[in-house]
Amino acid sequence: MKFTLKNLGIFEKETSIELGDLTIICGDNNTGKTYASYAIFGFLNIWDHIISFDIPEDKLQKLYDNGVIQLDLNDFAQTIDSKVLAKLSANYTEILPRVLNFHEDFFKTTLFKVCSYSDNYRNNSFESVIKTKSGKEILKFDKQKGSNVLQISLLIEDENVSILSFSQIIHFAKPNIARALLENHFPTPFIISSERTGVSLFYRELDINKNRLVERLQNQDKQFEMSSYLGMIEEVTSRYALPIKKGIDFVRDIFDIHSKKKSQLLKEHPEFLEIIQEIVGGEYKVENNQILFAFGEKKIPLYMASSAVKSMLELYFYIISIAKNGDILMIDEPELNLHPANQRKLARFFARLVKVGIKVFITTHSDYLIKELNNLIMLSDEFKYKDEVLKELGYSSEDNLAPSYIKAYVADNKTLSLAPITEYGIGVDSFDKEIGAINRAFNEITLAKGI
Repeated sequence: MKFTLKNLGIFEKETSIELGDLTIICGDNNTGKTYASYAIFGFLNIWDHIISFDIPEDKLQKLYDNGVIQLDLNDFAQTIDSKVLAKLSANYTEILPRVLNFHEDFFKTTLFKVCSYSDNYRNNSFESVIKTKSGKEILKFDKQKGSNVLQISLLIEDENVSILSFSQIIHFAKPNIARALLENHFPTPFIISSERTGVSLFYRELDINKNRLVERLQNQDKQFEMSSYLGMIEEVTSRYALPIKKGIDFVRDIFDIHSKKKSQLLKEHPEFLEIIQEIVGGEYKVENNQILFAFGEKKIPLYMASSAVKSMLELYFYIISIAKNGDILMIDEPELNLHPANQRKLARFFARLVKVGIKVFITTHSDYLIKELNNLIMLSDEFKYKDEVLKELGYSSEDNLAPSYIKAYVADNKTLSLAPITEYGIGVDSFDKEIGAINRAFNEITLAKGI
């Protein structure tokens, strides 16, 4: 999956970024890392709603008349590279101002282009059921693994078919046909922004204030329209870029999602819970409509916990409630507020995630994180006395990552450059330069002082 960017934020030069199982963007401050990650997240979040391709109306009319049709996805796949991706890129570039919540003039010459398509839809199964607001099932989409046939079934009784108009069938069909074709190619994104520490506290307080406001207004004026006031409050979060808004919504929904489901990841790999709890130093609990942090025999409100605990909140609940094979987890500065020891643990955590099928995309300033990934790259090779080295240094047999999993980039000079990856790890000159400079300074100072 490859994208081309130009005139996006600070990226004045045309630049390409191909996503790997683990994608890393390093670089100095204000070099465009967040622009790249936010733009890619926005695309992955909404592509299926802005895709455009021709759907034979006679097929959908047959569905409307007979209640079931079968579509050959090969007929749609033939035009994806030649027409569909170009139109999809243009559609997304047009709405980028709304995704990043900035004025249109800033994006007048922006290019965001989806450059590649992988014809792998036969390898996945697909099922989707469309329901009314009352929960009544009206349409079902189904494709079996290894098949190129998508079956669409009308689930409502013949006498009630009029409640679903022909235009609604087209409306529902387009994104679902798109997902059946491309869901395997465009992973489901989950993003954690660098504003997460504030978000973990801010939106809970906003909910409390909203409830108080509604109560007061109800007491003062029984005729007011509640929806208009709630809409006014919701406008506060709409002022942010889409990734931040998604973070606010997720934290707000933690009170519902934590008790309703267990993630596919934990069902298949329960060891990830112990790993994430080790990094956090405890566990989060939702009790009495508040989030608590539990460590040892103690439980404290989230607002009393450390900045590291607040920073890890979204990642923790993503892992236990949502994470599944085929996702892409995107984190802006995963090292935020973490001690170097935990930054190293997080690197090993990411390596394990990508090996069980969850892609990871990070932007980082952390030399500790990169250096630990380099250790894992070196441990992916077999060498004499490897078992002894693992034991002595505290690594497990799972702590390794082949270079083929990784795509690394450096944001600099108004573009992105591919970082070299060898058997010794990822080369990031800006980190190495500063480490060398601080070591030289230390040596010069100690020499001058005669130490």
